[in-house]
Order: sequence, then structure tokens, then C-alpha cells
Amino acid sequence: MSELRIWAVVAARSGSKGLPGKNIRPLAGKPLIGHAIKFANNAGVFEKVLLSTDSEEYAEIGRKYGAWVPFLRGEEAAQDTSMEEDVLADLNKKLTQHGIEPPDMLVWLRPTFPFRSIGDLNKAITLMSNDTDSVRLVTEGEPRLYEIKNNYLMPRFEDSGRSMVRRQEFPAVYKVFHTDIFWYRNIVKGEKFLGDRVRAVPVHKLCAMDVDGIEDFEIIEALMNTNMKLIQEYTHE
Repeated sequence: MSELRIWAVVAARSGSKGLPGKNIRPLAGKPLIGHAIKFANNAGVFEKVLLSTDSEEYAEIGRKYGAWVPFLRGEEAAQDTSMEEDVLADLNKKLTQHGIEPPDMLVWLRPTFPFRSIGDLNKAITLMSNDTDSVRLVTEGEPRLYEIKNNYLMPRFEDSGRSMVRRQEFPAVYKVFHTDIFWYRNIVKGEKFLGDRVRAVPVHKLCAMDVDGIEDFEIIEALMNTNMKLIQEYTHE
């Protein structure tokens, strides 16, 4: 893998409506995007750490923390409805316009997940091969989910009429929105950019913590301010 050119991509648009300015809001002493950028630079495997943003303010903050921002994201790829395939198409277009040679592989670091391990990243990268389209870092989820219908709690699984069902009776299920690794050439597949041959690397459930609202900032910041060895392993301070 050493001969391959690998870029990290941190995607952070400026138009968050749930929590305005979320991606640059301070978390434990640095803006949220700063944690992903610092992780990528500390990993030591990336030729470039690219910040994809539509905001010059975000770009300047990203550069301060070590990101490469050769251009801003186009408006059509920075909407509430824009998907990752739209951001990738915009990236491919801009690299072509600027005469920049693209990498062989991309590692998509979602900035709202601040807990990461370099060991997990390295393990995932080594799984990439000609018979693998992508690798996703995953965290174990809860298979016994319920929904509320007409004010009554209803299972989304087969409970056979039982009040309680042991978790061990179900196969393990996983959440996938943390980090994705894929070949750059996959971009032409549009919404199928992860391909069909997707491998998984299960990681610690701490990595499932996603910054969405203000309460998430407060909880995660409180964890980051502890001296727990586990937290230090996943924050790289």
C-alpha cells in the first residue's frame, strides 16, 4: 500500500440548520473540523488532507489546523439535499479544472465523529485490494429497536409476543456512518461510489458518538476532558 497515493477528505459545509456553525464550533479547545484534520495529519499515511467546504471562513480555519484547501466546493454540492456523491463529483470536477492529479484512494473522515483510532485506520487501509471496492469502519448497534405508533410502543423486530428478548438471540448489527475508505476511481459510479464489495472493520462503540446538537458537544467535551486512557487513545491529544 505504500506506493499508493492516499488522501483524507474532511467534508464540512457551512449551512448547518440544526446547529449553525456546527463544523467550526469549538470542542475541547479546537473547532470540530480541527479534530478530524489533526487525526489525519497524525496518522502519517496521507499525501494530502483535503478540506471540502463552501466557506472561505471554514477554509481559513482548516488551513490553520493543517488542511489543504485548493478551492471551495461548488454551490450545487453544498445544499441541504446534497449527498456525498455530489461532493465527490464536485471534487473530481474541480481537480480536473485546476490540473491537479487525483489520488488512488480516498479516506472519508466525517468531522462530526471526533473519536478515532490510527490503528483502526491502518487496519482498514490494509484491507483495500483489487477485489475490494471499499472498507467501512463500523460500530455495533442495537438490534432490538422500537417505534411509536398511535402513542403505543411497537417492536421493529419479531418478538413472538414476549415482553423481553435477549440481545444475544440476534445477530450483531452495525452502524456505518464514521469513516469510509474507497478507490478514487469509484467516483464515476455516483451514488454507488462505495461499490458492491464492501468490507468492514468493527471499532470501539465510543467511535459511534456523533456531534449533532449542543448536548452532544457538552457530553463529548466532558469525556475529552477526562484522563481516561481509553479517551486518550481515541483523541490523540
